[in-house]
Amino acid sequence: MPYIKRRQIKKTKIEIIPMIDTMFFLLVFFILASLNVIDMKGAQVKLPSSTNQDRQAVARVTITLRENGEMIVDKTIIAKDLEELQGILVQQLQGQVDANNLPLTPENAIVVINADRKIHYSLVRDCIDAARRVKFRKFSIATDPKFTGG
Repeated sequence: MPYIKRRQIKKTKIEIIPMIDTMFFLLVFFILASLNVIDMKGAQVKLPSSTNQDRQAVARVTITLRENGEMIVDKTIIAKDLEELQGILVQQLQGQVDANNLPLTPENAIVVINADRKIHYSLVRDCIDAARRVKFRKFSIATDPKFTGG
């Protein structure tokens, strides 16, 4: 009788070390990705480009100016009335607190101007002036990063 060689069946082993490495990689990736996310409350617009832009830590109140002249404060669409803008800016701060858990006031809040690149400069200036009339002092202009080629 001829001898038939049979293949020996090996038990399957699950290697845990590569699985741990993969999970650690995913954890680090998502942590680093979440650090660069900024909580922007404004609507989507085409921002102007800038080579020198600083990342804003916390945007407390965002004024969005669309190409058609529409003003939006944190997702609240308002008419082109600057007095209404002043009231809504102060209203948006109610209930918010700063890093020291103190109530946020116009004097220590940051207003982010999120204006479309085709907006006339005078409208941006008028919004800043309206915010200054109700004691806002810190402003930031949102821009798109510009590739500098290096």
